[in-house]
Amino acid sequence: MSLTLRADLERLRVLRPGRSTAVLLAESLALNNGFLAVVLYRLAHWFKVRRIPLMGPLIARAQTLLTGVEIAPGATIGPGLLISHGQGIVIGQWATLGRGATLMQQVTLGAPSIGRLEQMPSVGDDVFIGAGARLIGAITIGDGAKIGTNAVVTRDVPAGARVAAPVAEIRIPDARLR
Repeated sequence: MSLTLRADLERLRVLRPGRSTAVLLAESLALNNGFLAVVLYRLAHWFKVRRIPLMGPLIARAQTLLTGVEIAPGATIGPGLLISHGQGIVIGQWATLGRGATLMQQVTLGAPSIGRLEQMPSVGDDVFIGAGARLIGAITIGDGAKIGTNAVVTRDVPAGARVAAPVAEIRIPDARLR
């Protein structure tokens, strides 16, 4: 097992402590679509880097169909990626993620438009990205940043910063107006 894949598996130990490596690996491949997506991405990326035609995109397509997670084979992702509830995650071809990143469901790392596909986010080490967050464009997210649920990030975020989306405002209609 590669060191990068081993680091991905070690991140799961936090969620499932006390299991042997073999049991954790088998259980995660069979039951954790986020981990399976990471494993398939690593395989697709291996083929992409070695310029073996068709295999990377073919594995990436299988990854999307099996897991609901779309990670382009050309994306650069450091070791220790943890995807929790991976459904709907999209990571574009030119996006980069550092070591120890955590992604929740429905996260997008992408380009601002078809004409600017190479302009994708660069995410530092140990970054947490909450459910439904969108990181769009050639932006840099600093190490240790936390991106909140449903945040739309289009500007650089410094290391250690927290980004929060507007909180829903609850309004109770005046009973006299009914």
